[in-house]
Amino acid sequence: MRSALLAFRLLLVCTGGLLPGWLCAAPVEFNLPAQPAAAALLDFSQQAKVEVLFSFDELRAVTSTAVQGRHEPEDALSRLLRGTGFAARRNAAGKFVVTTGAPPAGSVRGRLVGPDGRGVPGARVRLITLPRGATSNRDGEFVLKPVPPGTYRLVATAPGYEPLQVNRVLVAEGREFALPPQTLRPAEELTQLEPFVVRDKSIRMKLLDDSAALLGPRRATGNLDLPRSENDALPYAIYTRDQITRSGVVALNEFLQRVILESDAATRPPEQSASFGPQDGFAGSSNLKLRGYSENETVVLINGRRLPEIQTSVTTTMPPDVNFVPLSLIQQVEVLPTSASALYTGNPVGGVINIVLRPDVTATEITTTYTNTARGYDAPQASVSLQHGQSLLGGALRLRFNALFASALPPSESELGLRRAHLATRSTVSDPLFGATPNVRSADGAPLFGPDSAGFTSVAPGADGHGGLAAFAGRAGVRSLDLFDSPGGMSASPNSADSPYGRRQRRAAYFASVTYDPLPWLQLGVDATHSLTVLNRGLDVLSAELTLPATSPANPFGRDVLVALNETAPLLGDNYSEGRIDFTSGVAGLLLRLPAEWRVSLDAQYARNVVKYRGLAGANPGRWQELVDQGAYHPLRDTQVSGPPAGFYQQALIFRGGRNRFVTLGDYDTLDAAVRVTNQSLALPFGRSAVVGGADYRRVHLADYREEALYADGTPAGDPAERTGRTLERYSFFGELQSPLLPVRLLPRWLRTLEADVAARFVASANANEVNIAPTFGLKADFAGGFSFRSSVTSSSRFPTPQFSKPVTAPSVPGSGLNQELIKDPRRNEEYPVQVDEAVDPGLPPEDAVTQTAGLIFERGREHRFRASLDFVDTRKTNEILALDAKAVVSVEPLFPDRVLRTAPAPDDSQAVGRIARVITGSVNASWRHSQNWTATLDYAWIGCGGGTLELRGRLLCYQRYDYQLFANSPVVDQLDRPDGTAALLRYRAAFNANWSNRRYGFGVDGQYFHSRILPLIEQAAQGSDHIKPYIQLDAYVQVDLGRWVPWKGKNHGLRTQIRVNNLSGFDYPKYTHEGSGTGVQPYGDWRGSTYSLSLTATF
Repeated sequence: MRSALLAFRLLLVCTGGLLPGWLCAAPVEFNLPAQPAAAALLDFSQQAKVEVLFSFDELRAVTSTAVQGRHEPEDALSRLLRGTGFAARRNAAGKFVVTTGAPPAGSVRGRLVGPDGRGVPGARVRLITLPRGATSNRDGEFVLKPVPPGTYRLVATAPGYEPLQVNRVLVAEGREFALPPQTLRPAEELTQLEPFVVRDKSIRMKLLDDSAALLGPRRATGNLDLPRSENDALPYAIYTRDQITRSGVVALNEFLQRVILESDAATRPPEQSASFGPQDGFAGSSNLKLRGYSENETVVLINGRRLPEIQTSVTTTMPPDVNFVPLSLIQQVEVLPTSASALYTGNPVGGVINIVLRPDVTATEITTTYTNTARGYDAPQASVSLQHGQSLLGGALRLRFNALFASALPPSESELGLRRAHLATRSTVSDPLFGATPNVRSADGAPLFGPDSAGFTSVAPGADGHGGLAAFAGRAGVRSLDLFDSPGGMSASPNSADSPYGRRQRRAAYFASVTYDPLPWLQLGVDATHSLTVLNRGLDVLSAELTLPATSPANPFGRDVLVALNETAPLLGDNYSEGRIDFTSGVAGLLLRLPAEWRVSLDAQYARNVVKYRGLAGANPGRWQELVDQGAYHPLRDTQVSGPPAGFYQQALIFRGGRNRFVTLGDYDTLDAAVRVTNQSLALPFGRSAVVGGADYRRVHLADYREEALYADGTPAGDPAERTGRTLERYSFFGELQSPLLPVRLLPRWLRTLEADVAARFVASANANEVNIAPTFGLKADFAGGFSFRSSVTSSSRFPTPQFSKPVTAPSVPGSGLNQELIKDPRRNEEYPVQVDEAVDPGLPPEDAVTQTAGLIFERGREHRFRASLDFVDTRKTNEILALDAKAVVSVEPLFPDRVLRTAPAPDDSQAVGRIARVITGSVNASWRHSQNWTATLDYAWIGCGGGTLELRGRLLCYQRYDYQLFANSPVVDQLDRPDGTAALLRYRAAFNANWSNRRYGFGVDGQYFHSRILPLIEQAAQGSDHIKPYIQLDAYVQVDLGRWVPWKGKNHGLRTQIRVNNLSGFDYPKYTHEGSGTGVQPYGDWRGSTYSLSLTATF
């Protein structure tokens, strides 16, 4: 009977448990005096309305701890059982189960500093409700242990300082809680004794608070870099997770393009590019060009590890694609706009972007974002991200998984109408004109409709080509000037009304990580990432001018005529031309925790980027003409509504690698391995320091490639092009020390700290012309009153990458339809496709860069916090490796006349020069480049404004100088006031923000300013001005915490929504006649103009 009663009591459901525990996590008012624990649990269940399972006989033998006031049920239960030898856990049904045995104790580690950043020794630190405490050492560091699992309040007191209180110190079983450094405020009056409280932030409210990133302790596969801040000796800029969330973007690249003022304002992110060059379909984040240097001179990292570039055998090396990184995974983005090869391997001449991922997440989070135009058409972008993190084995095993699904549909020319408004007029009818319907002109210029009639006409819309001369009634002298309306929904051609302003794409990305602590001093970790991006160009529009002989039954004019037409291959399907970028990466790491805060890490990353493409290489003009001569192809029809015959597919079309075949354009893999020894709390005679040293190894490999162009029956369209891949290996030894230069006792009263950041890296390669040492020196002095001075000298070197060493293949024959690229001819003010071939020089010497910086910082205030900074950056680069694409070559034709091959002008041509027949691209060594710029920031925060926090932010970039000399005997070019077209620099660019938020709501306004840009002299006549006008954009957003209105409750449960409208004013983009994609405007934002976005984030 007793055992039965015990079993009944063990399964007792407390009468007050009307709702499951997971529905009642809101704070509850408790009044639980110290009493037998069994009775206390019954009272707890009634007051909290939760279910508790426990053994009545065992619990009545111990005494509970009194619990008074408002607490969350889980916190109250932990307090109630404290010291009883029992603990409570939730089961799968969400009920509390009380069992015997205390869980493994944890610990709390932290550091107390004064306003000057120096450690506060002798401070007394304790946790409320626990008798034990600790005293900080001379560096202000302290450790509290053992600490039973639970939620605590930490209080620190020190002579001459106000008491400090930190709420919600969460101690997990067997884990150490790393408290970020806490600043003690000097006591201004002896009677001012209230504690200075650091507010707790629940998970759901972190999404509204713009707090500093909490990166947590070092992980085996976590961020390799030392902690960086905006107040370092080097001028870092930090962009937090909350700023990313507020931006309302779907992809990371768009966020970086907005906030990094040093990036290229004139270049759209590839997913929004409106150009049609062959490299654009597979471009990475090519807009991330820092400070006017090329995209290949910006190093992009994830957690301190190189993000592999996109390398194919048919394009130059493209930068990495940052868009595969889910926004929900990012904790912060660190940007260093200086040359710093000592800190980061590679070629960071323009700077470094380090994407730091979030630390351990023990919750489930779903984030969805939808954005679309506010105008009357549909161009949506959407993303859904699922993230789940879980801790097992008492915290020793941590798992995380993230899945991202995103899609984007760009607007088209039929919706924006920019190219139609910018169509260039033809001065003579001798130029072929590719319009909506075929344009016809007599081969010898004679009249087509009798004496004194016009010698040109065009096919009527809807004509099938069988109406004879009557089908051209009333069309003498009428040219078809409209854009071609292809039968598909999208077509990648400037001649088409369906040409997209961006890439139609789908992306799926998966991330998983496992971290395991088999021993207290050993941690193992594995991260894996896989991303697949599918890009569609739509139908290929093929343009040709064909001769219809007088003897042809289809020719109603009785004389030879030239027919300029656009053609498509609709039977292949809208999505036949498709690219796929398959990225896979894996990181394995090992971390050793040694005494005295020493850490040894070993890690290796393998990444592979495979680019595949299925599509057309063009159409053979000769075979196309043969179809006309044979009567198998009728050119005098409306090709918008009537497709080509089967013979066109079989005989004229040229397929890359064969019909219905995906060709591997690039198979590029990298291997990075490193060993590091780190100590971020090293006690040196001069003070607390941080040091890192180690060695790394990098191998990059590009597979061989065979370029084949085949007809539908497998017949070669030309000789195959063989391109040999290359393997490049490099290794380096590096070290960095951040340390005070003098002990505090030797500093004068007006100087609070004097710190240095010294780094060096030795780089060598056994199979490349590469041996160098890159040093970095940084200095920072903190003065009394809140002022700081910082300066640095950094360097960088770049050596030929694998593309420079590929053998040159024989250029294709002009007119074959291969390697065509659309260019803007500034000398004729025309836009047309030309033959593009690449010349590769494997003997290019390396380039070198040195950057010097100097800056001032001022910080002051607590309730009204104010920070201002001003930094000057000077970079000098010699032997610059300059990659010239077709647009750049044409822009600087006088400097490279042998790279631009023109035909002789026609007899009736009014232009002094003929059309470009062929452009030869490649890389050359420039003489030198010298840039100088200023960066100013201003931040203000008012804590307690209307029950929330008001924040004002502003950032300004100003170029003082940007000079460039191509060769030693070339003139020096001022790229700001007298540019030559190879750079697109704005002298001023600014971003600003004003926002207010509390625990429930938030709203704000963002703004961007783009100053006017001076144009090259060769572009000013067509522009009608010497500059592009300035532009300003204003955005607004509102955030609401919906967590209090949802039925589920708990510390890990929350729901937040945001509504954002970009480009509130709807200003048109400024005019730019020579914009590369033929739109006639300079876009500084989304092509869609005014857009809205809706975001929803739920945590469980």
